[in-house]
Amino acid sequence: MTWTGSACFLCSEDKDFTDIGTSDCLQCPPTITLDLSQGQCVLEHVGAHILHDPNIDKSMPLCGLCLHPSPFCQFFLKKGKGAHANLTINQGASKGCIVKVKYSYGVASESTASSQCSNMPIHCPLCPKSDLVIWRYSFKLHFQQKHPNAQFLQYEDVWKLTNFEITEMKRIWANRTKVMAKCTKKLKLLPLAISEAHCVQVPSRCFIISIIPL
Repeated sequence: MTWTGSACFLCSEDKDFTDIGTSDCLQCPPTITLDLSQGQCVLEHVGAHILHDPNIDKSMPLCGLCLHPSPFCQFFLKKGKGAHANLTINQGASKGCIVKVKYSYGVASESTASSQCSNMPIHCPLCPKSDLVIWRYSFKLHFQQKHPNAQFLQYEDVWKLTNFEITEMKRIWANRTKVMAKCTKKLKLLPLAISEAHCVQVPSRCFIISIIPL
């Protein structure tokens, strides 16, 4: 084998690349790329859409990461390790969401000066524990649709937002196009050259041609 100084890559199988996920906001025109390393910022950006975007259909509970309606995205919770551990997202059981991001469930549980958005998946106290969790900003809608005869005043603290959060989420919506990117130290690396001899494209269709000898 002759070394040319170029890199080659192998595509070994045909698969659905939508499983890889996306970092683009699916609602913003033009598209805004979110920094998935900052999970709370993603929650704030998407939460602002849920609260203030007039172009979103809010007739069904929405995912707080990708805005798809329930039950397209399925989230479950589990208790963390330790006697005093808090709830956390059950990554093994949760599925469907195309935005792959991690965030602190404890931090997202309340609106603070450093973490304004409290939209997070929570258990409905009137639904079986095995049911999907509902995102807080869609919780009132869930009650209206699934528990219309329930005592709303008894549970409104679950979805009621503080004046601080209401004000801050309006500010985030107004500045939604100014997404802050996480600064990283630039490394002095040479650009990676891809060998043209090893470039492969996966065809969208495959045709079988049968040759019949005369």
